[in-house]
Amino acid sequence: MNKHPLTLAGKNAAVYTSANHRPDHPLVVTFPEPDEADALVALLPEGVTLLAVAEPDWETAFTPWPAPRAFKNGADFSGGAADYLQILNHTILPETEAALGLQPVWRGLAGYSLAGLFALYAACNSPTFRRIASVSGSLWFDGWPDYMRKHIPQPLPECAYFSIGDTEKNSKNPRMAVVETHTREAEMLWRQAGVKTGFKLNSGGHFQNVPERTAEAIAFLVQA
Repeated sequence: MNKHPLTLAGKNAAVYTSANHRPDHPLVVTFPEPDEADALVALLPEGVTLLAVAEPDWETAFTPWPAPRAFKNGADFSGGAADYLQILNHTILPETEAALGLQPVWRGLAGYSLAGLFALYAACNSPTFRRIASVSGSLWFDGWPDYMRKHIPQPLPECAYFSIGDTEKNSKNPRMAVVETHTREAEMLWRQAGVKTGFKLNSGGHFQNVPERTAEAIAFLVQA
């Protein structure tokens, strides 16, 4: 993969294009940690362009409304997802596509953890991303199931991928222990609405094999 560093809306980002790159290759946006980006890129299928955005403030950017912190030493959730989605739609994506002459046949959004929550929120509030992946998404987030039931995406995404670690439900934090139940509910809700969905129960906990799980999700989006 070829790497094209960019600065977008004050954020460090990089576009990765494959050896057989064409301007119309699908574009998938994701938010890997800096130490995970190279491992993720090495696992990607051919024929996809990846936009990796380094977002330092997940507790603000990826949460749909304010909520108390999940961990004693963590930050409270600020609920900035609506603003971040506007920045993504109206600044980050247009500037990326203009800079590299991209004309993607479709755009996808693949997020892990809080970014996986944001991926679903984005689909519920914008038609920009036609293919969605929520990988170990923070669907335990306070109030999310009710919101999700009341905000079925319109238009529906072409496909959506959901995965979760099989031990994540064993969290000692009661807020987070519902994550597998909520993930299964999200997949069933969208499937019954008419979305082509995939679901995988991965072996292990939340922080295991993040690049591999994300790459598998992106491969599903590309092949769907």
